[in-house]
Amino acid sequence: MALLSFIAICLLPLVFGLTVGNVSEIRVPAIYAFGDSLFDVGNNNYLELAKQDTANFPHNGIDFPNRIPTGRFSNGYIGIDFIAKIFGFKMSPPPYLSIRHANQVLKGVNFASGGSGILDTTGNGTITFSTQIRYFEKVTRMLSQHMEQKSAETSLSQSLFVISTVSNDLFAFFALTGATNATLNHNFISSLVDDFVNHLKSLYKLGARKFWISGVGQIGCIPYLMSRNPSGGCFDDLNHLAQSYGEAAKRRLRHLSLRLVGMKYSYSDSYAMTAAIKANPHALGLTEIIGACCGDGKYNGEFQCLPKVTYCSNRDNYFFWDWFHPTEAVYKLTAILAYNGTFSTPINIKQLVLITGASTSLSDK
Repeated sequence: MALLSFIAICLLPLVFGLTVGNVSEIRVPAIYAFGDSLFDVGNNNYLELAKQDTANFPHNGIDFPNRIPTGRFSNGYIGIDFIAKIFGFKMSPPPYLSIRHANQVLKGVNFASGGSGILDTTGNGTITFSTQIRYFEKVTRMLSQHMEQKSAETSLSQSLFVISTVSNDLFAFFALTGATNATLNHNFISSLVDDFVNHLKSLYKLGARKFWISGVGQIGCIPYLMSRNPSGGCFDDLNHLAQSYGEAAKRRLRHLSLRLVGMKYSYSDSYAMTAAIKANPHALGLTEIIGACCGDGKYNGEFQCLPKVTYCSNRDNYFFWDWFHPTEAVYKLTAILAYNGTFSTPINIKQLVLITGASTSLSDK
């Protein structure tokens, strides 16, 4: 813990040396986002889902401009918004299901759907990763209609592809098995990484070259699960499963990048990042790292953040906004660390987007 506290203190220059207000001089043509509720900016609003799988109602969005619940699982902006702001965009690109005109896709699209995962069986009724990729394929055709094919390929090769997924797959597996059998865990993780790599290959074939992958955090410590643990603590078996996935994914990404010409990536170790933040939260402005700001019951994690429940006034001091998701303050913090910090391998986002000369040839696919 002493080492983690030291690391947390060392984070301060990175966090406060680059604020989202200090827009980077680096630019990307577009940002394409894939994944789950950590990146969803409103796609689930257009689906027939249970209320707990959406966020288009108060108190969500209470700190968003005009206090609007947009479908973001947050009190305000989320991580993809802050990444986009760093590159000079107003916020995340629009949700795919909101698009009505082809010119809306020129600066990027957000395909993420809360509740989805790597597996098509995860998140019943949400937009699966496979479907998100099919939607992206339609977007590539729209781009080709607006510019020459070669220009479209060049734009895609220099664009940033951001992905946040796998948490819901791990939740489902843990609920089914308890994650106590080492052999079963290993086989599941290996299969899951195989599927994830296949998704990346599909995106690569469609022109993606630069990937930022947000790893999985300490999901065994979310308020929802801790409120249901008789010990009141984290579910360590689920955290170990998350760590195992992260290590396996990093190994496979190294191998994949050597095989796919022009592929570059940054993998943010969200688990290590979260551990460092929680080791010395006060130094980073956080005073509550266990309970949720909005909700009810133990740790405010037994019930969802709905209009009838209460919420805290000091939201910037909380790690968790609701029973599953971080506050806007933590989204901002982790976005800055992913862009400019040391928790990413082999490079951070800033270094990733500075790479030039990525292959755009269809023959490389």
